Amino acid sequence: MIFSLPGISQDAIKLPHFPTHHQAFIFRAYEYVPVEKIAKVLKTTVENVRRAAHDMGLPDYNPGDLWLKRGYITIIRRMWHVLPYSQLLELLDLDEAALSSLMRDEDFLNVKLQYKPHCDEVIWRELTEDEKRKTENIRGIMKTVDISGKKPFEFEYNVPDISFGGEEKFKTRMIYAFSGLYQHAFDIDSEEYLPDDQLEAYKKLGVNGIWTQGILSQLAEFSFDPTVSDGYEKRLARMKTLTERLDRFGIKLYLYVNEPRSMPLAFFDKYPDVRGHIRGDEACLCTSTVEVQNYLKNAIEKVCRAVPLIGGFFSITRSENLTNCYSHTGGNGAECVCPRCRTRSVGEVIGETVGCFLEGARRVSDDIKVFAWSWRWDEFSEDVISHLPDGVILLSQSELDVPFDIGGVNGNVLDYSMSIIGPGELAKREWRLAKERGLEVGAKVQINTTWEASTVPAIPVSPSIDEHMKLLEGEGIRHLLLSWTLGGYPCRNIAVAAKHFFEKCSYSSHTEYYEAEKVFAEAFKEFPFHIDVLYMGPQNAGPSSMLFDEPTGYRATMTCFAYDDLEGWRGIYPVDVFEKQFDLLCQKWKIGLDMLPENDESESAVMARAAYCLFKSSFNQIRFVRARNESRYSDALAAAESELDVAKEMLVLMNVNASIGYEAANHYYFSKGQLAEKIVNCHYIIESFSKKL
Repeated sequence: MIFSLPGISQDAIKLPHFPTHHQAFIFRAYEYVPVEKIAKVLKTTVENVRRAAHDMGLPDYNPGDLWLKRGYITIIRRMWHVLPYSQLLELLDLDEAALSSLMRDEDFLNVKLQYKPHCDEVIWRELTEDEKRKTENIRGIMKTVDISGKKPFEFEYNVPDISFGGEEKFKTRMIYAFSGLYQHAFDIDSEEYLPDDQLEAYKKLGVNGIWTQGILSQLAEFSFDPTVSDGYEKRLARMKTLTERLDRFGIKLYLYVNEPRSMPLAFFDKYPDVRGHIRGDEACLCTSTVEVQNYLKNAIEKVCRAVPLIGGFFSITRSENLTNCYSHTGGNGAECVCPRCRTRSVGEVIGETVGCFLEGARRVSDDIKVFAWSWRWDEFSEDVISHLPDGVILLSQSELDVPFDIGGVNGNVLDYSMSIIGPGELAKREWRLAKERGLEVGAKVQINTTWEASTVPAIPVSPSIDEHMKLLEGEGIRHLLLSWTLGGYPCRNIAVAAKHFFEKCSYSSHTEYYEAEKVFAEAFKEFPFHIDVLYMGPQNAGPSSMLFDEPTGYRATMTCFAYDDLEGWRGIYPVDVFEKQFDLLCQKWKIGLDMLPENDESESAVMARAAYCLFKSSFNQIRFVRARNESRYSDALAAAESELDVAKEMLVLMNVNASIGYEAANHYYFSKGQLAEKIVNCHYIIESFSKKL
């Protein structure tokens, strides 16, 4: 089934820190793909590509096919403004159907990327004399860049000694595998991306569940069009093997089901009776029809029978993906146009959908858990909870509806906060309603990292983690979803949470870093929290984001490209307050850094310094954009010079710990080569703005 690729929009952003367009491509691609593939895309010789890389001072990355297997999202992001679709497909060895499927199912990558910029074909040519002089300047800068140290994906897990005793207080303790593959988890053998040392680390930390996405049409025959499910038997076999591996470590596999997935309108020419709500060029498979209900029940049953060690499923029924007919309608004036569902309540439709998952699982075993996550049920929470079938476990994000006042700006947390801890009032209300119905309840939390600083896999704020877990115990929570796709890094943060997993635990969070972490936790309260800031702000890409000497005209995209979109970054905060809050955050965080031993390369110290780099870079970028737009060139220059220092520091940290910059659903949000380019970019900006003074 072919879905559309993102449409073409405005012209790609210019990269004037490179003399030519093909040099920009080589600089970016050389880190990720074999030189032979680069030459093929450019329709030139390997010798020409090697010479161009040498002239720019690029190191010999020797990537092999590692990035194409485990970092393809990084490649797509890096090439989004460089290659047209035709050359991007050639670089990735994909056809249009495969790329469109990847973008749709890879945690809605198409939404994160937004429209494809118009890119001219990249053409190889010899350089002019002026271009050679500029290239020599890049080579000089690259001589100062050191990428030695840890290699990409060379993850290590330094788990503290910990033991447990007594009864378990939280029955389910599932997390997303730090190096997990979101879309292709069952297309390759799990040993390739989920090694035993990671599983052993989880076992030591008391984690007893790993979750990943499960697309039903890829795991069981899609009854409406079996060709969609080609290869599902092999995927089920790999899933079964994975559950057997996990079982050796006392870990269960849980599937995130976001079903039924919408289909292109053309699909319903053959199946008009199951067409539900229509949005654009796609429509829902209506869950109010017996045919769709049977498909869901039978598919879940087939997965459970083929994978008898499976732990269970959790569903999100109102996510960014279009699924049931009320997944994107019913609130905010969005009217459901499905002739069946619009006569029913949101709670009836969602409760019935979750019931299909439960019935399919119960046909096989009563021990298989089914969670219903209340994400964006909003004003429909009471209605939905009242229609959930007995036996389902209600899952709510813990921070749901925590009020805040930051810099005089008021708001409420929805999710993804570690600077402001839960539980929130709406979460507590949902849990209370569920328990009154006799349902068990669970909390989704982020104890390692979140979109406040996602490229630091373990934000060192253990006192906040400890306090959050104590509060959840008091709410009678029995199940934990410990992370979204970000936050699965096995480390000290999980150990702090694990103190609360059982009646007894040997671990004490009061290490030599505890006093500094108290300072970090207090400083973190200055973060200008808002969901728009989390998704659009500069803090995730940090010092990897380019500085632009002219406004780009591009809007920031969800957890992907920040660009220079200050208006999109700041959410509900006035621009002066937004800048001030990052300044305060940096000042207070620096106090904690000064408490750490000098040149400390321990995991806690590296994470603390990396978090500071993200916050300082955010402050620099805000200052730079404001100063550039207001023609305050000396201030813009000062921000760029500070940003150069931050980029260099982050590169040092990546050489020490390969987990820095990595987030499973975005792969490497930034790589060493990307930071090297930022250093080149900063030099270009500094030179450019120096001439304006």
